[in-house]
Amino acid sequence: MEPTELRFRAMGSPCRIVTDPNSHRAAEEIRSLVEYLERCWSRFLHNSEVSAVNRAAGRVTVVSDITYKLIANAVRAHDRTGGRFNPLMLEQLMAIGYDRTWTEARLIPSGPIEPATLEPIDLYPTVKAVRIPAGTAFDPGGIGKGLAVDLAIERCQSLGLKMASVELGGDLKVYGKPWFGDRWTVGAASPFLESLDTASFSFDGGAVTTSTTARRRWNSNGTVLHHLLDPTTGRPSTSDVVSVTTCSALAWWGEVASKVALLAGSTGASRALADLGVPGIVVTNDGQVLVERPTSRTEVPV
Repeated sequence: MEPTELRFRAMGSPCRIVTDPNSHRAAEEIRSLVEYLERCWSRFLHNSEVSAVNRAAGRVTVVSDITYKLIANAVRAHDRTGGRFNPLMLEQLMAIGYDRTWTEARLIPSGPIEPATLEPIDLYPTVKAVRIPAGTAFDPGGIGKGLAVDLAIERCQSLGLKMASVELGGDLKVYGKPWFGDRWTVGAASPFLESLDTASFSFDGGAVTTSTTARRRWNSNGTVLHHLLDPTTGRPSTSDVVSVTTCSALAWWGEVASKVALLAGSTGASRALADLGVPGIVVTNDGQVLVERPTSRTEVPV
């Protein structure tokens, strides 16, 4: 029998859910979950929890368990990578022009750009509250999409589905036996031609995530800008790596690893992936493909 498939848009990206045959109700429940997470986390929605946290920068804000988990994971990622991943760069992203949804953004730089803050996000786990530094704004970005995929797969498993695949933008997570053969095979699309895969992962379950400067990219007065910012400058990365695709147990952690490796450039990507224990496919702007296979297990901060 053919699997159940559901396609829609969420978090500014196409979303695809594939589950057991005749599991339409479960697929719709997963869709509702993803849409709920978007309402909680979108920086483009005035009434989202992330927008409330950003308006209260410098003050403590109580949030839901799910939003606390997102921000706490971002703090763990920041600490584990020594600040190479920094979730407090929304002000810089808006300053280079990405101030609204991708289809509505002006994409015109509007002011001076500063490096990312070195101040920490304060967490209050007992009451599920957070405080971001004054003058900053939290960007859920890729880590939000990754966590949404992780939570969607958790819900699939809790519903008793034998197989599921959830894809949101460049993030994908799967479990169970695929409907097309014995193992999951997921290609890493070329940043230069989407119909061409540079390499592929073959695995029994887990997440595949991609960070790339080939998307969300624009030209402003002769300067090419994109949405992947370097915390040390606050500006779009000038790395010679154009995309990194990783395979990990958790999509949110794969998002962190792929971005850190991209920022590290071709000379540092391998070390970054090895340090984080995540295998990856690195593509440079001259078309070179590097396949990294760290010998250590994926190290997710807990």
